[in-house]
Amino acid sequence: MESEISQLVSRYDGGTLSRRDLIRGLAILSAAAMGATETAQAASLLQANSFGHVSLQVKNLDRSIKFYQDIFGLPVDDKIVNPPGEFRLKVGRGMLVLRNVEPYGTVDHVALGADRFDKAALTEQLKQRGIPLTETHGPLGSYIVDPDGYPIQIVVAEKD
Repeated sequence: MESEISQLVSRYDGGTLSRRDLIRGLAILSAAAMGATETAQAASLLQANSFGHVSLQVKNLDRSIKFYQDIFGLPVDDKIVNPPGEFRLKVGRGMLVLRNVEPYGTVDHVALGADRFDKAALTEQLKQRGIPLTETHGPLGSYIVDPDGYPIQIVVAEKD
């Protein structure tokens, strides 16, 4: 697309293309690019548009909290009451969840958010692809496993 834009601008600069035709050409290219993006998104089962959190399994919760606060300046996420053995720190709009669970030093899961999705339809489409959607933590706990074994939690994205 970059070469097409460059050609349009060159033709305009050379006087062989009117300003009106330049704008029309750029609009057509822009619409085509948006259509390609929408087509790619429509081909996916759901459109993840936010990063919810990463959950790490740590040996010493206090030591890990201190590390992430001292090194990265991560504040406490006080919107959620932490269950025993678990602690949340804010990272922009997302969060880092530290869990005192074995095996230590592993990524427990990654959460990706989508504005909306039809859980029943998603479950059926995943099933057709041989990917089970599991419910492990109630209504907020819809998980799939990626090809390398990482659990991916699917959550409804929070609005601003």
